[in-house]
Amino acid sequence: MAKSAGDRDRDRSGSADSREPAPADDRRSWKDAWPFLVAFAVVVIAAAGIGISYLIRPADDRLSVEAQVQHAINDSYTARNDLDYGKYRGATCSADLSSDTFPDETTFLDQNRKSFDENGHIVIPEITDITVDGDRATAKVHWHFDEKADQKQVADTIVVREDGDWKVCTS
Repeated sequence: MAKSAGDRDRDRSGSADSREPAPADDRRSWKDAWPFLVAFAVVVIAAAGIGISYLIRPADDRLSVEAQVQHAINDSYTARNDLDYGKYRGATCSADLSSDTFPDETTFLDQNRKSFDENGHIVIPEITDITVDGDRATAKVHWHFDEKADQKQVADTIVVREDGDWKVCTS
C-alpha cells in the first residue's frame, strides 16, 4: 500500500514532520587557507633573501675583523703543518716576502718537515688578546706541538691588512 504524505514525513520515532535544516557543508574552500598561504610566502621570501645575501657576499666579508685576523694566523700555521709553501706565502705580508730572511721553498720544506718529524703538528688551542688598529692587528697565539703538549708557547703575532686580506707579518 502506498504511504500517505503524512507517513512519509514521519521519522522513525514516529513524530510528525521534523524537518530540520540540512547540516551545512563542512568542506572548506581555499579562501580559508589564505592567511596561512600569506605567512608561508613571507617566510619563503625571507629565507630566499638570506640565501641570496650569503651567495652574493663572500664568507670572509661576513666575518668580524677579529675572526678574519684569526683565520689569517690559522692559515699561516696550517701551511706549515701541511708543508704548503704557496699557502704560506699567501698568508705572509709583502714586507716579509721581500725580506732577505724569508725562506725559499726548499728551506721552508726542510725546516718544517724536520720540525714535524721531531715534534708533530703545530696545535693552536686559542688565539687571545686580539687588538685591531686600522689595518694592523696584534694577537697572542697559544700553541704547542701535538707530541709535546706540555711545552706550551705563546707567540705575539702581528697581522696586517693588504689589499683587503689579513696577512701575518713579523714587523
